[in-house]
Amino acid sequence: MIFKPEKIISGGQTGADTGGLIAGQCLGIATGGAAPKGYLTEVGARAEFLKGFGLIELETNDLAERTRENIRNSDATLIFTDNVCSDGTYYAIQFCREMGKPFLIVDPGENCCGKLRTFIEKNRPGVLNVAGNRESNSYGITQRVAEIIQRVFSD
Repeated sequence: MIFKPEKIISGGQTGADTGGLIAGQCLGIATGGAAPKGYLTEVGARAEFLKGFGLIELETNDLAERTRENIRNSDATLIFTDNVCSDGTYYAIQFCREMGKPFLIVDPGENCCGKLRTFIEKNRPGVLNVAGNRESNSYGITQRVAEIIQRVFSD
């Protein structure tokens, strides 16, 4: 049986972040994380939606600071991206390296469950951060990430 984190966190952006939170709730894993001031996402403020996942509001709307805070508060980060050149992906990788936190870049279009299980078993994160592309940069990524994470922790 695969190790399961106690909590899945993210910054609450549309896309990979939201997919991770949805998966966590479906699996009965606690969710949370830090969102920018106003609970802003690319589709506007989503305070009630994100509070439903246990996210807290930061004092700043700086998206890089949101990413830094979630990496600081986690034991490992999964970065779901099919566009490694996006700003968010760059910040996540940079902050993980600065803080010495393990991370895995995952292409959500690949069969990646084995790679994810190996990473989880090796790092055994109590708090797992899920980051990656927003929905507008990778249409359908919310659902793909939710399905992948559920599959990894359900088998």
